Amino acid sequence: MKTAFARININAPFPCHQAGFIQQTYDVNEYNDDLYARIAYFDDGNHKVIHISCDNLGLPISIQNELNDYFKDTDITISCTHTHFGCSPHNSEYTEYLKNKLINAISNLEIKERNLTISYQCVPFTEVGKSRISNHEANVLLQLLTFRENNNPVFVFIAHNCHPTIMNGDTPFFSKEYPGYALEKLTERYPYTFFTFSQGADGDISTRFTRQAQNYEEVQRLGTLLAEKVSSMMCEKTVEVPFNNVTYDKRIINLEHTFEDIDMSKISSDLSPRELETIKIGAIVRKNLAKKLDTLPKEALISRIRFGNYKVIFCPNELFSYYIQAINTDDSILICYSNGYAHYVTGIDDNFITYESFTDTLTPETKKRLFNELHDLSYEN
Repeated sequence: MKTAFARININAPFPCHQAGFIQQTYDVNEYNDDLYARIAYFDDGNHKVIHISCDNLGLPISIQNELNDYFKDTDITISCTHTHFGCSPHNSEYTEYLKNKLINAISNLEIKERNLTISYQCVPFTEVGKSRISNHEANVLLQLLTFRENNNPVFVFIAHNCHPTIMNGDTPFFSKEYPGYALEKLTERYPYTFFTFSQGADGDISTRFTRQAQNYEEVQRLGTLLAEKVSSMMCEKTVEVPFNNVTYDKRIINLEHTFEDIDMSKISSDLSPRELETIKIGAIVRKNLAKKLDTLPKEALISRIRFGNYKVIFCPNELFSYYIQAINTDDSILICYSNGYAHYVTGIDDNFITYESFTDTLTPETKKRLFNELHDLSYEN
């Protein structure tokens, strides 16, 4: 297997908006910590696949499409760590700058032949975050794909489905938030291992009920908890299998939208003040959505990379953890904010009202179709 790994700085060389909170309406030029893109390349002799993880909220599908057009013999997928303190994906000057940096980095990868094994781990992990909806239980998983050469970890793909939103929306600097801090701590401990992180189905999961403050010190505390858990998992005895093939598949799902009134009587009386505050914000967002229904996406790209027997499935929407039920967590990982970025998708049978309910416009039939496609990609060869 031919492989290459690279990390590049993707700080904007000019003032730029952040993205992720409604109050981020001004340019920022201070970096509390650097933003990165992490590139992983695999070539088994038949297929060339690249996965890129960027410290960003979510990037437009146009960047991924242009990279695939430029590197025609390689299937490229871009995911995001979903930090709300990265450079705005709505800034065309920034996305053009980022695309050119990625083209240059991919063109100059140092490709090596390696004899690798691969292992997979999946555990519940709620120390950083859990359901952000009162009285609602949800799946929170930490998943690792670890690639080793001569028993030494070469590359670790980390997935966790919790919003990286510790700091408040008025934070006046860029930051890769706690996932990026965790990666820095892991790299310090394992300097010869390449780490990357992608966001799982986190629509209903956050640090709301686990964080002790909304500042960078709390980013460090929770990032350290994540790093320590990953490190302990890496030390566990796992089943190692030879890694000698990689493939890529994709499917297009047609999206149908509806815009029915929200039944406000379903709002629970025992919600936290923060939940009630975000519901008010959601009502404002919904009014804005009503003015541009014709701009809602008509289709979504769902893709899958098979690393040997293990599968990573990518979806642009910010799915609720409900959709983890669609996949076989014995061998599959579900990643969101990939292949572009799109709105929340709540569970098919959810009967509660939360902020995300106001931005979810997909019909029940579309949600079922999405669920089934994720299921098929997980269970089919």
